[in-house]
Amino acid sequence: MTVQPKTVSHETLLAEEMARDPAFREEWERTALARLVAVQLIKYRAANKLSQRALAERLGKKQPYVARLEAGDTNPDFETLVNISRALGIEFVIDIAPAAKTPRLVPQEVAAEHATKRRSGVSVVVAAAG
Repeated sequence: MTVQPKTVSHETLLAEEMARDPAFREEWERTALARLVAVQLIKYRAANKLSQRALAERLGKKQPYVARLEAGDTNPDFETLVNISRALGIEFVIDIAPAAKTPRLVPQEVAAEHATKRRSGVSVVVAAAG
């Protein structure tokens, strides 16, 4: 009888590594936005059957730019997110809260009451929950 090795989920391995290595946890948390953007770009490319080069052309950039974004190692700046949103129609929702509070997405009705700015072909909602 052969004993099958125990299967461990990605989430379990990640949690174990974060508990074991504070530097890893800090870097993982620091690059959360980069990974989110990477996933969205890869999904967009797959859904539209695009190569990195073709996606770069849509963004007005070169292929290595897309490769760096898709690697998810470096957080993109706000201007990069605006450019991606404008060029591809991808929506990014970013929720920022102090560490002591649990972030929550701003409900549509709250966002409607706050300032919406049009900038470079995208809408930027600036809202703070009370």
